[in-house]
Formats: sequence, C-alpha cells, structure tokens
Amino acid sequence: MTTKNPLHIPSAFQADQPDMTPEEKEQQYVHSVYQAIAPHFSATRYKPWPVVEEFLKTMPVGYVGADVGCGNGKYIGVNDKLFMVGSDRSSNLISICSERGHEAMVCDGLALPYRSQFFDFAISIAVIHHFISPERRVAAIEEILRIVRVGGRVLIFVWALEQTGKRDFDKETQDVFVPWALAKKPIESKKSSETKKPKANSRPQGVKKKDRKNKNGDSLAAGQAAAEQDEAKDNEESAAVVSVVTDALNKLTVQEDHTDSQGISRIKDNSLQDQSSTATDSHSSSPHTSTASSTTATATTDSNQPNPEDTPPTAEAAAPVYNRYYHLFHKGELEDLVLQTNKASIVQQGYDRDNWWCILEKTRHE
Repeated sequence: MTTKNPLHIPSAFQADQPDMTPEEKEQQYVHSVYQAIAPHFSATRYKPWPVVEEFLKTMPVGYVGADVGCGNGKYIGVNDKLFMVGSDRSSNLISICSERGHEAMVCDGLALPYRSQFFDFAISIAVIHHFISPERRVAAIEEILRIVRVGGRVLIFVWALEQTGKRDFDKETQDVFVPWALAKKPIESKKSSETKKPKANSRPQGVKKKDRKNKNGDSLAAGQAAAEQDEAKDNEESAAVVSVVTDALNKLTVQEDHTDSQGISRIKDNSLQDQSSTATDSHSSSPHTSTASSTTATATTDSNQPNPEDTPPTAEAAAPVYNRYYHLFHKGELEDLVLQTNKASIVQQGYDRDNWWCILEKTRHE
C-alpha cells in the first residue's frame, strides 16, 4: 500500500495573518491557484452531479439563470431549454468556457455585474467555501440573492466537514489547505503527442445530444449508478496524479521541501533513478511550475490504462503542489448563513458527494 506523501495531505490553515487582508488571502490561496491549475482542474470536472442536473432540468423552458463560480462551465449546457450565463474569478477557466461556446465572464463573486432581480434562478457549486470569513460567505450568498427575482430559487453546494471520502480531515478543524498536485509535462514522445485527450461532457447551449441514453438503457437507477461511478473519480481531486507522483517521490534518496510565498510546496530531487509514467496534463506552461532540473514521474488523468510504448522515458521537473483554502461546513452551517440574510427561505437541503447543499427561495428584496 502506498504511503501518502506529507505534502499531499490536507493541513490546517493559519487564519491569523495580520499582515494580509481577507482579499489578499483569497487572492493568494484561491484565485492564483485556480489560475495555475485551470487546464488540469478542468480535465477532472466533466460529469454533472445528479442533484445539480435535476435542479436545472426542473426549471421551466426559457428561464434565465446564473452560474456563479462556473469553473469550466460544465453545468451551463446541461439543459438546452434554458439560457445561462457563467462567471468566475479565473480568466483561464473562463477561456475554457468560451472555447466550449458558453456565455461566461470574469468577475468577483461579491460584486456581480448583473442587474438586481434579473435572473429566474442561480447556482453556486463548490464556491462559497473558498471565502475566508463568515461575513464574506454571507455577503456572497446575499449577492447571489440580489440578482435573482423574488420567488426565484438558488442551489448552493459547499464542502462538508463530515465527509468520509479519501481526504484526511481533522473533524475539529474547519479552515484547511487542500493540496492539488500538478504534474510537470514530461518529454513528449511521438506517440504520446498523438494521444487523444478525453472529451469533456459539456456542450454549447442550444446544441442537443444525439443520444441521451446511457449504455445500460433508460433506467433512472442505472443512470444514477453510472453517474456515481464517474463522480467517484471526479471527487478524488486528481488522486491519480497524487498517487503516482507520491510513488516516485518516495524513492528519492534525498528530498528537500521548499514552500514559496504562493503557498506552493515543491520537492527538489537530488537523486532519482530512471522513473517513467504517462501524462496527459496540458498545463505544462504554468508560470508557477517548478524549474528544478530533476527527474520524476507524472500521472495521467485519463481513466484508460496507459500503453507502455507511449510512456516517455523521463520528465523534466518535480510536480509543484498547490495549497487551496477551504472552509469545511458542519451540518446546518450553510442554512444558518442563508437565514442570516433575511431574504430567503430554505426549500430543501441534503448531503451529496461530500458536500452539504440547499435550495433556497428568495422571499424579499431590499
């Protein structure tokens, strides 16, 4: 059994940093990280979560919605009978949305560039847990409610403290750093350069799927099972990358841990024998990528087994590990924040895929 590298285990976030404002902390530990990992992150975000998909498909035809913190836009094209606009702080993720034909823009979640009460509904999936303070989390919810009309509904997902997945969270610590290992692109072989990348499960609005059936037929239960199987891979947060990189790093005879001012941990390799694996990561041009001249292993985000003949002999540098800030919500905390706005009621809530979620209905506008 592979032992986890300490750099890949979630750690406590030191909130007491008087020399930094909340905005600066979010810029350093959230926004700059997603800018750096955007292509790799996007490659792991392709399957709509069933609760979100059901919410979007129950919206009446012609409704206009906002996806606040849309990432790569995987939810914007779920229901082609709606018109949705996405927004995100990461310009690199918004570029991916544009390439897919989605309407999306770069903006701050606390200052959305929309008219008040314009949208019929909104979603915010795995976003609000990135805000540093309770006040900023409430403000983020209030801003979403501002752009939705009275009677409109909002779906919010946040990471749960009580999650029981593969992450090693201390149940007494809610503010944490969650690492993301970004593999350095290896020396490219002819065959590996011709390897096709997996297609994202996203399409422009108005484009219909030719066949919505899954390979098990039209059974809803079968469809949900398939979705859960796919999302198990999605929720591992690049576990394949971490595992393979860890295997290689554990074989180092000498390791030096370096952490820079951007919250990025790096391993400098002084002795590593001939290691090799495959990689499909397209983010080799990251400005934060380590430049150490070492040899290490990289990993593939493709679920298919790699062809040994396509395996490049070596890679050029060790993989940087990016620390992302998360506030882990305990049960009932999200609902409490919603009620603090005095502008919405809770319609439905639940737990799904290590997240707490709730659907709220706007009841008043100031």
